[in-house]
Amino acid sequence: MRTKYVDGRIYNYDYTMGCSGVGGKNFFYPVDFARGSEGSLYVLSKGMEWFPSQGITKCNMNHEFFWEDRGRGFMDGQAPQPSSIAVDSQEHVYVSEELTNRIFIFDRDGNRVGNWGSGHQGGIHIPDRGSDDAVVDRANYEAGGGLMPIANNFTMPFEHYLKKVGAMDTSGDGELNGPNGLTFDQEDRLFIADSYNHRVQIFATDGTFLGKWGSYGKGPGELNLPWGLAIDKDGNVYVADWGNSRVQKFSNDGHYLATFGALGSGEGALYRPSSVAVDKDGDVYVTDYDAHRVFIYDSKGNYLVSFEGDSEQLSPWVLERYAHEGDKMRARKRADLSRERKFRWPVKVDLDDEGRIIVLEAISARLQIYVKEQDWVDPPENL
Repeated sequence: MRTKYVDGRIYNYDYTMGCSGVGGKNFFYPVDFARGSEGSLYVLSKGMEWFPSQGITKCNMNHEFFWEDRGRGFMDGQAPQPSSIAVDSQEHVYVSEELTNRIFIFDRDGNRVGNWGSGHQGGIHIPDRGSDDAVVDRANYEAGGGLMPIANNFTMPFEHYLKKVGAMDTSGDGELNGPNGLTFDQEDRLFIADSYNHRVQIFATDGTFLGKWGSYGKGPGELNLPWGLAIDKDGNVYVADWGNSRVQKFSNDGHYLATFGALGSGEGALYRPSSVAVDKDGDVYVTDYDAHRVFIYDSKGNYLVSFEGDSEQLSPWVLERYAHEGDKMRARKRADLSRERKFRWPVKVDLDDEGRIIVLEAISARLQIYVKEQDWVDPPENL
């Protein structure tokens, strides 16, 4: 792509940042990011069950690394599957956790402020567990007890687990079941895509329930496993309706307004949209997780263009890692790197105040940065 011109708009690929790894200047299966002040980014890694590196990395758009809270001990092991991240007006950082259905809160320096949420997983109560539980579990393991994985990646005997849990519904007002998208409006109200309840819920920053809308289905205004959320300058809410292969637009109190994209094979057709963003002109950006593309629509839902990825150089973090590995760099010069340029499971898109389009890739563990040219004017026809 490098540069695309469509309907009076120009998009340029700019640069790439980030790399894959389990600590330090890298991300490991990142699933979301949020923008902070002064160009800072809070990138949320989900990690893998067999290679835990879940948690937050704070960096900025100039490749500077500030801090991280990652690994098996993230939130003392109580947040093994973080799913989304958002920042409020005070730059408190909110992280949703889809297994125990909690919201964890940090300040901008990575200090833990608190948490709220049910602590229940879709009909099963997940008990809080600390370091003492790990000691008990290890003793039971060494004694030959049966083991069962639970929320914080420790293990415990199955019989012990059954005694500590109980069935519980998680569809009531203010209860969550798989929170997979967070965003704040201008009043610091937190909107959450309550995925497995097929709805959007609204909370105050302290967890007070404020409202909800949506229900399971495929008709206008109905949802099927909603994922990413975005709010435009007028307060309208855009929902990446994952299971229905579309994005829907609602008023901030849940009235259906419009649909962008649909399942199909034509231009602008979506398959599995994971996130959505809206720029100041009203253009709508959608990451399609399984189609490995970013789609752009105008404010009326007309398809404009799509990106497939254009990364043509390694990020500074990767170059730093390879600084003393000349063989790898020489091998790259001989290899066909065309596939490396492409998105691999793009999971999040957002825009900053300078018109930069930031796309996060889950598998490649990097961000590709594009720029939408501002104040573009068509040249005179006689030039």
